[in-house]
Amino acid sequence: MKGMLIKDFRILRHQGKVLFLMLLVVAVFMNLITDVGPTFIVGYITIIFSLFTVTTVSYDEFDNCYLFLMTLPVTRKNYVNEKYLFALLSIIFAWCTGIVLGIILMIVQPSGEVDAADWFGTCLGYIFTAWIFVSVMLPLRLKFDAEKARYANLIMIAAVAIAAFLISNALEYVPAKIVGPGKEWFSGLGTGGILGLFAVVTALVVVISYLCSRHIMAKKEF
Repeated sequence: MKGMLIKDFRILRHQGKVLFLMLLVVAVFMNLITDVGPTFIVGYITIIFSLFTVTTVSYDEFDNCYLFLMTLPVTRKNYVNEKYLFALLSIIFAWCTGIVLGIILMIVQPSGEVDAADWFGTCLGYIFTAWIFVSVMLPLRLKFDAEKARYANLIMIAAVAIAAFLISNALEYVPAKIVGPGKEWFSGLGTGGILGLFAVVTALVVVISYLCSRHIMAKKEF
């Protein structure tokens, strides 16, 4: 797995640095000319850069690279393990960079008092969000080629958006005595409780995604 990580980090060094620099420039530019704050910048850099993990699969498919990789002491299980580990390291790297940039922007352009705990908690939530994005896209990319995976992602995003819209509208017709206790319970969780709940949901999504990726890779024909 070490060799696989080195391969992907070399791809990241040659191809990802352009994307990363572009994200930094766009993030700073958006902060200067729009009302978005440093918190948005952290999420923007973390989520967009984390998707680079999915693009490494395209490099592995190029010129029968899969066949070559499988002649090495690399199993299909190792391949999936490496992709999720690389995704984790990429997310942490992008998030830490976003945090540093966000702090610098807050120092350069102070906008009143900021609750450090709430700000950090919100930023921490972007790690979970990025993980969910990767967990959805990686199995799809392993299952389909680049073009089909793109359409599958669009269909899934549309389905989630439609479901969220229908649920939000349906809640308006639910009696207040049923919805009220749920809202009170959720509000009572606080930042720490919400992050904990988000972490549990993310962990479940990642585990399901990992198992799906293992199954897809085991059945994949090169």
